[in-house]
Amino acid sequence: MHTIKIEIPDDSWGDIERYADRLREMLLLGLQQLKVNEALLLYERGVVSFARAAELAGLEREQMIRHARAAGVEPLWSEQMVADELG
Repeated sequence: MHTIKIEIPDDSWGDIERYADRLREMLLLGLQQLKVNEALLLYERGVVSFARAAELAGLEREQMIRHARAAGVEPLWSEQMVADELG
């Protein structure tokens, strides 16, 4: 196990203090959301397929679809992407 030290701005401390007993959970949830956001950004830029974005986020395709819809990410389709998704 690792220990980290972080500095929290005073104006954020009140919100965080309420969850002090759940900091590990908060960090892991934030990490998951960060991975989803980064994967969706790569998908939006056309760098990766949707299936690959889901893989990078560590999610099943159906879960990633829900995150994409919630974030307003529109599907990108090209003949190559369809072939990649089906293949």
